Amino acid sequence: MISKLLKNLAVVDRLLFILVLILLPLGFLIRIGTKTIIAAQAQTLVFTQWWQDELEKDSLKRLVGEFEKNNPGIVIKLTHLSYQEMEERFFKGNSRDISGSDILALDLRWLYEFTQQGMLKPLDPYIEKTNTGETRVFVPGLPSYNPQGAEAVWALPMVSFMVPLFYNVELLQAAGFDRPPKTRADFLHYVRTMTTSSTGPFGMALSPQDPDSLYVDVYSWFWAAGGVMLPGGKPAFTSPPMLETLDFLTTLYREGLVSPDPFLKIREQKLQEFSQGKIAMMLASVQDIHTLTQQMGDTRFGITTVPGLDTGKKPVFGLTSWYIGISRSSEHPDQAWDFITFLAEQSSLLAAASHAVPGNWSGTRSLKGDLYTKAYDMYEGGDGIQEFIGIPHIHSLEAIVREELYTMFTQGQDTATTAAAIQSRWEATLP
Repeated sequence: MISKLLKNLAVVDRLLFILVLILLPLGFLIRIGTKTIIAAQAQTLVFTQWWQDELEKDSLKRLVGEFEKNNPGIVIKLTHLSYQEMEERFFKGNSRDISGSDILALDLRWLYEFTQQGMLKPLDPYIEKTNTGETRVFVPGLPSYNPQGAEAVWALPMVSFMVPLFYNVELLQAAGFDRPPKTRADFLHYVRTMTTSSTGPFGMALSPQDPDSLYVDVYSWFWAAGGVMLPGGKPAFTSPPMLETLDFLTTLYREGLVSPDPFLKIREQKLQEFSQGKIAMMLASVQDIHTLTQQMGDTRFGITTVPGLDTGKKPVFGLTSWYIGISRSSEHPDQAWDFITFLAEQSSLLAAASHAVPGNWSGTRSLKGDLYTKAYDMYEGGDGIQEFIGIPHIHSLEAIVREELYTMFTQGQDTATTAAAIQSRWEATLP
């Protein structure tokens, strides 16, 4: 076949044709005179993530397309798994196989296991190299838990989501309230009053099948009261804010102020109860504003700060975040870093597509609308908190809290005993 082609070619063209056959497998790009021969082989990078379904349709694909346009030698392949599938794959399998991934979406609660298993490349060398030029990468830092204090940056934050209190305007007005509760005492008064006008005044979703259940529905109350569970990496469940919050949660449950079967419910069921008017208030991610607006409109519900012990202190919001890192098994880490920094530069678009407040780390307000404006104002007037960054055995710690809460709610265990049990079990679990 090739010999027949060569007979029909002029001498010069014959030489060029043979040269292409020689260079094609090597992936070279050469220029001869005014002619360019392209035989470059694109490098494919696999980005494994759960974000795709939580973003506006095709927004991640559009960002990938823009990156590929600016970097013609790189192809990004999106591998999509649900959050639960990623946990199952990386934590509960017989092996932590990431050999097929170059770039990994991360939850900060996974960091300890990822670093201990050698699943990530440290980003410090790339950050230092990038920051020596005109371009600088803002890195708030995501160190790995290490009792000896040695730290390395293993992942970059992309977007973050705050957790406010959602309330049904119509149900509050029907019970005689023209504003949302400001303090914890207010909140108790509201839900006690609404027991006659609403079948379930307050909604909680505490199922172990919901990865954010405790973070949103329990830990948010601790933080709003000024509590910190792991100051300096050590448990502090017997401090006054923690004890008061456990008393508060027990009162809600035992007085029948929580909608039925909270330990069987996941986030989606709680949102459905709220949108249908079955519950009047709930804690939820600001990301849920978008879903509820589609279902209820933007005037039938509102958001406010999570009620604390008094109004004299700045409100505190729990934050959940999306992070991104480079797989240790990647054969193209430099190109993976290029993609990560590109996403960091486009984080305002990523924040808008994921309906995130505060959103990106530069502080840009990416979303429009009265509820989002209020969310930004609330956040800027308060403080955000993220615990469990690089803390080990997160799943075990959460299981302990859920078990002790269930015993406290349903079997009459008192608050002090519950706090002491969580304290001692966490101390035994943490290194």
